[in-house]
Amino acid sequence: MDATVIKTMTLILYMGGDVSEHTAYEQISKCLKAKRTIERNLYKKSTSVRYSCENKTVEVSKNADGTNYIVRIVE
Repeated sequence: MDATVIKTMTLILYMGGDVSEHTAYEQISKCLKAKRTIERNLYKKSTSVRYSCENKTVEVSKNADGTNYIVRIVE
């Protein structure tokens, strides 16, 4: 598997101040929509959980079906 470094809009889940999960989006509007949906349905009252859409440099690789997934956040 070849990994590539790209700059992309990333939805990041912070739990207790640390990065717990991250997902890449092509557009900020899609990232913000996902963030709103998650906040509306899941973590309404939690103070230790925070979602953020950020433009990050990430290392991506390809799944078996050809879609990209984030291996790690570079910066």
